[in-house]
Amino acid sequence: MKNSSRRSARLITLATLGLALSACESEEPFPNFDELTRLNELHTMTRKPPADTTNRLADDVRAASLGHRLFDDPGLSSCGTVSCKSCHDGEGKTVKEPTALGCNGNRTGRNPPTTLNADYNRWFMWDGRADRLWNQAILPLTSPIEMDSNATVVRARLNAVASYAGEYQELFNKSPDATGDDELLANVGKLLQAYERTTNRTAAPFDEDVKRFIAAVDAGTEKDDPAYLGLKTYFRKGQCIVCHKGVTMADNLFHNIGVKDASAGAPGQVDATQKMLDWTFNAAGPYSDRRDGADALRLEAVRSDLVNKRFEFEGAYKTPTLRNIALTGPYMHTGELATLADVVEFYDKGGDPVGTFVGTKTVTIQELGLTDEEKASLVKLLESMTGAL
Repeated sequence: MKNSSRRSARLITLATLGLALSACESEEPFPNFDELTRLNELHTMTRKPPADTTNRLADDVRAASLGHRLFDDPGLSSCGTVSCKSCHDGEGKTVKEPTALGCNGNRTGRNPPTTLNADYNRWFMWDGRADRLWNQAILPLTSPIEMDSNATVVRARLNAVASYAGEYQELFNKSPDATGDDELLANVGKLLQAYERTTNRTAAPFDEDVKRFIAAVDAGTEKDDPAYLGLKTYFRKGQCIVCHKGVTMADNLFHNIGVKDASAGAPGQVDATQKMLDWTFNAAGPYSDRRDGADALRLEAVRSDLVNKRFEFEGAYKTPTLRNIALTGPYMHTGELATLADVVEFYDKGGDPVGTFVGTKTVTIQELGLTDEEKASLVKLLESMTGAL
């Protein structure tokens, strides 16, 4: 109760000081009332991702075990050399190059997003082509650039490994041979999701730093805290908090941040959304295990936005989480930025020049004028976001 009372008094003081100082056009003390509220939202990440009722096996340990073996198995690809793990390995569960190598020497058009903490996301792939982790898994599996597979290849592999076929039968109450092509792909996607839901790195030094900083705010010693400059820059001059908010440090939205891209995929979300809405594997489709109609309503809202706010979709890409960001470079959907320092410089200059990307930049993407000290503090803050396994 004492801490609660002291914090309430401190918040009132912060709010009062903020009003007084804004009246005389001085900088408001950091954090103000709203910023302190947002700080409290950054450090409470749970160990387990939110439930996904569209996959009844999402948290089944048997499904996760089989999904893990399938994730590692290049036999699911038509070339026999590319697995999910090929693009999602190592500490960062991604690749160290801008793009990844697929079947027959092909290269992906975008940098593979990490599978770490993947099911905390609301949308999947850089452009939102999938609305659940299980249906996302179908895309690289069947892409001619990546695993170049299909139901025939997958079914043959399931039947070729006795443990696969037996466990599949136990989980789905039918054999691979008795499963239709689309249903088979959906089922394998659900197994892969069950495994990927276990590949999480959550509690990080950042979380303890934020808790300590909040305690320093309560005590009135926040300016002496080592995280002060990094957090202040993150919230204010750097404007990171605009998109990287909440416990996942991502707003689950799409933005055009002005990343240079002349590829066929440059339009981003605007090209992907209609395909996702019409896709037989989306969360409102026949292979979802949820039947209450909620996903259909949600996707209808997206359909309406695509018509009425189309310009916002042009050149827009998903906000990635900042958790574990030090492990997942290179950065941006193109993989064009090698280091976190490069990322900070990108935002400091306000993105790439107009004309080098599709659409119009989000209004908050503009030159920041960060000092070298502020840039270094942001990099240090980002590096502290690596979670424990």
